[in-house]
Amino acid sequence: MTGLLLKDWKLFRRQGRYYGFVLLLACAMAFVGSKDFSSFITSYMTFMIAIFSFSSFTYDEYENGMVFLLALPSGRRDYVKEKYVFSILLITGGWAVAVLLRFGFFLIRYSAAEYLEILPTEPTCLLLALIYVECSFPVIIKFGSEKGRAIVFGGLAAIGAGVFLLVKSGVILPVFSTIDQLSETAPVPLLAGSLAVCALIIWISYQVSLRFMEKREF
Repeated sequence: MTGLLLKDWKLFRRQGRYYGFVLLLACAMAFVGSKDFSSFITSYMTFMIAIFSFSSFTYDEYENGMVFLLALPSGRRDYVKEKYVFSILLITGGWAVAVLLRFGFFLIRYSAAEYLEILPTEPTCLLLALIYVECSFPVIIKFGSEKGRAIVFGGLAAIGAGVFLLVKSGVILPVFSTIDQLSETAPVPLLAGSLAVCALIIWISYQVSLRFMEKREF
């Protein structure tokens, strides 16, 4: 599995200019924007880094590359395991850089104390990105990179539209209010519970991906 991790890391490094531009754009928009707008740093960078997890499947399938990869001793199970491990490391690393960047923004323009007030909300983007990416893997593995990505992004658009309608109708507002209250009164239990739910979702997604990979023909 180590070889597969190195492969995806080198592919990611080849996109260095693009992600360097993402970093510069996040910095520029953050330092020009307001304090509330600074949340854009964490959300934008985390999800942009997460998108590369999908691109790695495209690289693998290029010119029947999957046939070669699955012929290696690592096999199908290690291939799926590597994708989950790599995506978790990648998304967590991108999120950590974004958090440090936002912290620097507060140090320069405001104060560390003000950042500590919003610190409990920072893991939200990380958990959402992890759940979104890991739940997308079974779809991409089953339908292939191109078709799977179209389904995934279509599903994301549908979810976004659904959440927007629920917010507009006021149905989901009590849920947000409860989460806000818990983040202020009991941030540690809320974070622990969220991590547990995220870990469960990732484990279920991993098991489904294994079954799809074992049945898929290349």
